[in-house]
Amino acid sequence: MTLSQPLHPKSRQTGLLIDHVGDETIVYDEDRQAAHSLNRAASIVWEASDGRRTIGELATVLGETLHIEPNDSVVEYALDELARVNLLENGPDGGEQVSRRNALRRMSFAGAAAVALPVVLSLAAPTPAMAASGSSNQNGQGQNNNNQGPNQQ
Repeated sequence: MTLSQPLHPKSRQTGLLIDHVGDETIVYDEDRQAAHSLNRAASIVWEASDGRRTIGELATVLGETLHIEPNDSVVEYALDELARVNLLENGPDGGEQVSRRNALRRMSFAGAAAVALPVVLSLAAPTPAMAASGSSNQNGQGQNNNNQGPNQQ
């Protein structure tokens, strides 16, 4: 069995702004200027990845928290997603890789495994220059270019 990450994955904590909204965790990566929304399953795996727990131990934590059967493949999928968006210290090259497709293939979608599918949604945040530029109807100097009015030519 190949693992998507080292035996003891560790979540990245530096250069991040973290907020909890309901069951989700919103993580803003200051270095990459990207925001990530982790659903409850991905949040549990990310927060429990302390560099000491194994994949099996993470599966137990996830199973106990969500009241489902522990499933290593669900954890492997979560770790692959977290590595993809650089939220693990070990990064995507920190260990042997398993594709999301292979992890999904091994998962049992009967019962709670499908409900516990870890999801990480990402959005590139605007740079300060983009944010300062205002709406799309303005040029780079803040002037309105929609040319509406009596002097329109």
